[in-house]
Amino acid sequence: MEKYIHIEENLLRHIFTTESQKIVGKCLKRFELTDDKELIKKEIKELIYESIRDIRDTIFNCSKSKNAISLTKL
Repeated sequence: MEKYIHIEENLLRHIFTTESQKIVGKCLKRFELTDDKELIKKEIKELIYESIRDIRDTIFNCSKSKNAISLTKL
């Protein structure tokens, strides 16, 4: 069964803009906290995975409370 998401373009742009700004800020903070390049690489990798899950969750949560997003199963 296929699933489709219908989302207003402005809302999608807003979600990606705000989430990308948060990702960059969190990643850059790691460079301020340590000089261990291997640790920074591991932490940034995990931050990116977490952030993508946050974006997914934001979209699904918005679909429950706003008319701007509708999730449909076909």
